[in-house]
Amino acid sequence: MQLLDFIKLTQLNTCTEVERAKLLCFYHYKETGETLFTMSLISNLMKQCGYNAPNSSRLRDKLLKGKDKVFLSEKSYNNKFSFIPTKLQELMKNLNGAWSDTETIESSSELLEESKFCGKRKYLDKLIQQINHSYAHNCYDACAVLMRRLFEVVLVLSYQHLNIDDDIKNNSGSGYIMLDGIVKNAKNNNTLKLSRIKNEFDTFRKVGNFSAHNITYTAGKKDIDDIKLNYRVMLEELFNKAGLPV
Repeated sequence: MQLLDFIKLTQLNTCTEVERAKLLCFYHYKETGETLFTMSLISNLMKQCGYNAPNSSRLRDKLLKGKDKVFLSEKSYNNKFSFIPTKLQELMKNLNGAWSDTETIESSSELLEESKFCGKRKYLDKLIQQINHSYAHNCYDACAVLMRRLFEVVLVLSYQHLNIDDDIKNNSGSGYIMLDGIVKNAKNNNTLKLSRIKNEFDTFRKVGNFSAHNITYTAGKKDIDDIKLNYRVMLEELFNKAGLPV
C-alpha cells in the first residue's frame, strides 16, 4: 500500500501524536515485516509524512507508560520496543484488509474521464479504471490491449441495444465474429449510423493488436496519446448508441 493511501485511509492528519506513531509503526510493520521499533525510526516516519519531529522522550513515555500505551520495551534489543500483542491484534483486525484488497483499482481519470464514462455498468467501470491505472503506471501495452477490449465491448453493446447483433454473429450463431469483421460491418451499417469517427476504428484495433500479438513491439506513451482524443470521441458515441448516455 502507498503511504499516501494509508494516510488518507487512517485520516492520519487528524490523529493525536500517539495514535499517529502507532499507525505509522503498523504501516512500517506491514510493509517491511519489522517488529521492533525505535524512537529514531518513529521520528523518521513522522518526517516522511511531513509532520514535525516529535519530542522523543515525551512521546516514548506516552507509548510505553501512558494510559494509551502501545508498546512493550525490549531491553534485550538495545531498548527497542514492540507492539503489545492485543494492540497489534486490534490493528490487524481493523486495517489488515487494506493490504488484501483485490477489488480496488487505483485510478483517477488519467486517460478516460471516469465521471463521464463510469457508473453505467460495473464491468465497464473496471475496464476504464484498469485503462487509467495502466496508463498512469507506464504500462502502455496493457493499456492498449485494454483499450481494444473496451472498444470491442461497447461496439457489441451498440449492436445489441439496436437489436442488430445478428449482423455480427458467427455462422453457428453462438458468438460474435472477430473484431476486424465487426469493424467492417460497423462502417457500413445503416442502422448503426456512425459518424466520421468510424474511419479511426481500424487504428484503435491495430494499436491493441500490435501490443497483444507482435513479438518485438512494445507500446509507448506516444502511441496512446496519438489516439486518445479520437478514442474518447468514439467512446462517447458508442456509449450513447449502446443506451448508456454520457
